[in-house]
Amino acid sequence: MNQDTLFQGIIFGGIYGVSFFIVYLFARQKSPASALQFTVGSWIGLMAFVLIGDGPTSCVFFVVIFFASFFVFRTKATGSLKDFFTANKIYKATTVPEQVSNLLGTQYYSCAELTLTNPSGETIQANWWQGRASSIVKAGSVYVNSYSYYLAISFAPNTISEAFKQAARAKMDTSGFTFRQKFKRWFVLDTKTPVRITETEDGSFVIIWQTYHDVERFRHYIDWLKANLFDTTPVEVVKKPLEEESTSILQPEVVTRPAIPTSRHQHEQALGLAPNVSVHSRR
Repeated sequence: MNQDTLFQGIIFGGIYGVSFFIVYLFARQKSPASALQFTVGSWIGLMAFVLIGDGPTSCVFFVVIFFASFFVFRTKATGSLKDFFTANKIYKATTVPEQVSNLLGTQYYSCAELTLTNPSGETIQANWWQGRASSIVKAGSVYVNSYSYYLAISFAPNTISEAFKQAARAKMDTSGFTFRQKFKRWFVLDTKTPVRITETEDGSFVIIWQTYHDVERFRHYIDWLKANLFDTTPVEVVKKPLEEESTSILQPEVVTRPAIPTSRHQHEQALGLAPNVSVHSRR
């Protein structure tokens, strides 16, 4: 390998690396595993052209792959989310639980009311919280915005059973994960395992996931809630260390900024419309 080829490899490798990192931040919202495979594979393929001395060809393929990736990994969130909220009776909250709001630690969590119903007609009320935090991540010599998305489900005091609380804590336990599962969590966001489970002073029970705001993952949480809220099968208790319980989830190890207000507005716009209620005024 001559000096010119090595120099081109360093320059093109840096440019392609930063570009595909941006693609990964976008694409992981739809499929983290596929996004990682796509970006790494594309970078390796383009670098192969560069190292054999065919830099111009790699540039042509890069332009095509870069712009095509945004088309391939695009998500149709707004319309499908609105249908999902309506179908699952998730409406904008008329009253926001103060202690849960303080626990979540940011005014940019949007709060909705959720009604869960089993086939026999039994219902349980909960609150559905969506949040987003932004952070600045250094990619090479440039800084890019990275967003972290959260979903919290809270239950008012004395509305759920101890069996459900045990099932939730058991879902958070990762001690039984295989090496492959633990290794994967370093590269792909685990959206199925809660990042925090806690109770407020008034007894509200809160489950928090770091996730992506899309129908596929939201449907998983709804199905899991229904399967466990109405299940009376006892679950083995899993105790959490006190120091882990007090850890805040919105403290990333990067420079953070408040989530932008539009994230809350966009969510509330997508919420299903509440049923019409006839109100008669007194005369």
